[in-house]
This record gives sequence, C-alpha cells and structure tokens, in this order.
Amino acid sequence: MAVDIVKASGLPQKFDMRKLADSLMRSGAPEEVALDIARKVEKKIPQEASTKAVFRMAKRLLRRYNRVSGMRYSLKNALYALGPAGYRFEKYMARILRAHGYSTEVDQIMDGYCVKHEVDVLAIRKGEHFVIECKYHSDGGTATDVKTALYVHSRFVDIRKACDLKPGHPAGVHYGMLVTNTRCTTDAIKYAECVGLRVMSWKYPEKESLERIIEDRRLYPATILHSARKRTLEALFSHDIILAQDVAGMDERVLARRSGLDHETARVLKREAEELCPCE
Repeated sequence: MAVDIVKASGLPQKFDMRKLADSLMRSGAPEEVALDIARKVEKKIPQEASTKAVFRMAKRLLRRYNRVSGMRYSLKNALYALGPAGYRFEKYMARILRAHGYSTEVDQIMDGYCVKHEVDVLAIRKGEHFVIECKYHSDGGTATDVKTALYVHSRFVDIRKACDLKPGHPAGVHYGMLVTNTRCTTDAIKYAECVGLRVMSWKYPEKESLERIIEDRRLYPATILHSARKRTLEALFSHDIILAQDVAGMDERVLARRSGLDHETARVLKREAEELCPCE
C-alpha cells in the first residue's frame, strides 16, 4: 500500500522510494545502499509523516553507512541553519561566486534612477556586472514567489537606468539576479525567464542550481559539520570562516587561535571538514 507523506508546504504526496534513493546516491551512497535505505524507510514511516521525518530517518540510516555521505545529505538543512537573519547567506553566496571566478562585494549601496538601493552582492566576471538579491528562508515550506522576482527585477532596472544615464560611466550593470536557498514558484520562474532575470535556487536551473554549484566544488557551508553547534558557528562566522573548506585548509592551532575556539573543538571540526573536503 502506497504511503502518503506531507511536504513542508503542508501538501500531501505519495512516498517515492526511487526519488529518495536518488537523493541518497547524490550524497555519495552506492546504489545498492541507497535502495536498501529507501526500502527500510518505506517500511517504517507511518501514514502522513512529514518529509522532514522521512529525511531524518534516511539521514540516520545513511550515517551508519558513511558519515561523510550523511553530512552531504544534510546540505539543505545546513543552508537553513545559516540564519536566523539572511546576512550569513549573503556572505556565503559571495564566497561561492568567488570560487567560481567572480569578484564580489557584499552589502553595497548603489544609486538608482529613482532611489538608492542596498545590494546584497555585487559580482563581476569577465567585465559583466551582476546585481544580486539573496532571499534566505529558514525552512523549506516557503517558496520564493513571483512578488519577490518582481521586486528584484524592478530594483535592477532602476539601478541599470541610473548607470546608463551617468556621464562617462564605463561599466553599467548587465544582469539582475535572484538567489534563494529554497525553490521558486512556477510563476516566479516564468516571470524571470520572460524579463531576463537570472535565478539560482534549489533545483533550478537544472545545470546551475544552487545545490549543483555547491556540490561541484564542495563549497559546503560550515553549518554542514555535525559537531558545529550554535556558539561554534557564531565564532566561525564572526571571523569570516564560512566554508567547511576554510576549516579543512587551516592548521588546527591557527583555527583555534583565529576563531577563539578551544583546541579540542577545533580538532574535531577540522577532522570532519577534512573528511568532507579532502585536500587534492
């Protein structure tokens, strides 16, 4: 008998064992392990369990197989943990973009034709300027909707007009971009594609979605480390230690001194980060 589960949005859907197995395989689990975990989850979950409960059960089983795969499977939750405010997400996105060849500045005030605007991230690559709005959500039940896309595009248009009319301005801005850690609604994507607004979100666009550009270069946030508690994360972020790669690439004593963490905590974090992001 098919099991009904409840999505973060509150809507029901049929449990799909193959879909769960595929997500486990993307985290590094071999197909036979992923299918075995998916079968065990299917047998144990009650009717109308939340997708969050399904995730926790699958993650617990996956960690028994491989701790690194368990951490990678936690990526979505690690992005939610970048809150409660959105500023960490903005800094994290700037770091991701730098790793992909952009120069970036965060929290910039730019003149618009009508009013001034606070820009989350200004990114430049190959002479092209991107005005980026980062929309952070603390849980998966909140999709980024068309109102947000309309707002982001209108700000970009106002900034671009001011740049185009400024005498002797050499660069201007070329693209507006919306980045979010959740999915976008169908209307938000439809509008963005219609007006030329770039979007990077969970599962969209297919080849350059947020999770893909993170996985591509193992640009995981430090929040993905199992041993990183709230105070630890505050210490790391306050000293601009944002990526798990930052932790992995730092000498243990330097990590402790720079972050203010005790040496035992620094040692455990570094070990986990090295497992997740081994130096090549």
